[in-house]
Amino acid sequence: MSTDEAAQNGRQTELDETTKVPTEPAAMAAGNKKRPRLDLNAAEGNRERKRGKSMFGILVGTLNKAKIEDKERNASEAAKKRQLIEQRLQAKLRKETDSVRRAEEAKKDKTTANRREEELQLKDSIYKLRRKRLPLLSNFLSTSDDIPSTDSTPTPSENPLAPVPRTHPPPLYYLPAILLPSQEAFIAQRKAEVREAAEKEWDLFREERTTGIDEIAQLRQRVAEEEARRKTERAADKEDAVMDTEPQLEGAASAPTPLEAPSALPTTREADMDVDDEGVSKQAEQEKKEDSASMQADDDDAVEY
Repeated sequence: MSTDEAAQNGRQTELDETTKVPTEPAAMAAGNKKRPRLDLNAAEGNRERKRGKSMFGILVGTLNKAKIEDKERNASEAAKKRQLIEQRLQAKLRKETDSVRRAEEAKKDKTTANRREEELQLKDSIYKLRRKRLPLLSNFLSTSDDIPSTDSTPTPSENPLAPVPRTHPPPLYYLPAILLPSQEAFIAQRKAEVREAAEKEWDLFREERTTGIDEIAQLRQRVAEEEARRKTERAADKEDAVMDTEPQLEGAASAPTPLEAPSALPTTREADMDVDDEGVSKQAEQEKKEDSASMQADDDDAVEY
């Protein structure tokens, strides 16, 4: 029993030694050791750089491939024809766009010319009436006139062509049988002022009318030029259409026509009739053979008899 106890005590001491807590110096030595730190930012930067390079390489390869395919496509005859067709269509589109724009401008010019002409006609009738009527009205006095006395000198009017002021009751024109000296002086002064102002107004309008007539002539000339250009373009388009259709007609005329069936070949009905005739002839020959055979047999019987 003593030996067993001694063995158990030895085992217990070994376990205690293995599981013994380290002392303070040993713990401090273990705590002073530092683990190596991983530089995560550098690793992520390298990864992003490699990813960017790979994506850039893929993009460059795709662009080069598309460029090569485009060159091959353009080098073919079909591509050249397609480019020619596209160029013609673009030229035609530009031409149609320009013609539409010019047509709109010509339409605006025509409308402007007509409107300007109507305005000039209206103004011409108004100024002619004013030039004729206002000097006639200046021979009369009006209830709204402020006639100065004989002693005071009449002041010139600022606007002798100004209309009569609107009042209630409205002003009236009148002419006394016997005029006062002040009234005669007032009428004489107003007649001279109105005549001068009316002639000046008419001269200004004549200059305006001349300028307007020149503008209308220019607008109508542009409209006429645009119409002539459109006519020439239509004639050129018709000629181009005729030239385009001529090669098609020549190609259709030179195309081989379908072969006609030879007249020597019999039709289906004629072939059937030929077959029937052959059958009848064969049947007749067979009947002749049978008749000749029967006649030979009768001759043989007669000889034997």
